[in-house]
Amino acid sequence: MKEIKLSVAALLIASASFAQTQCTSLTKDSLQCKNVTRQGNQCYLHNANYIKPSKKVAVLCTGTTKAGNKCKNKTKNTNQLCHLHQPKKD
Repeated sequence: MKEIKLSVAALLIASASFAQTQCTSLTKDSLQCKNVTRQGNQCYLHNANYIKPSKKVAVLCTGTTKAGNKCKNKTKNTNQLCHLHQPKKD
């Protein structure tokens, strides 16, 4: 019985750290928005200050193959080298 109480208490503490609230805004049909948010009281759709995170654009690798041809792999690494042409760490 004591183990059950401890496990319930642990679950309550864990769920409190990941607390989410429902968006307080209304949809175009004047219905309550069903999205949940972790920050503030509005979801990303209704928050006027929301900035969409920028995505990295994939570019062709600048490395060369053993045959001397350009590599055709795409990469998002800042050094523009794919996983095959990354310098090895010592």
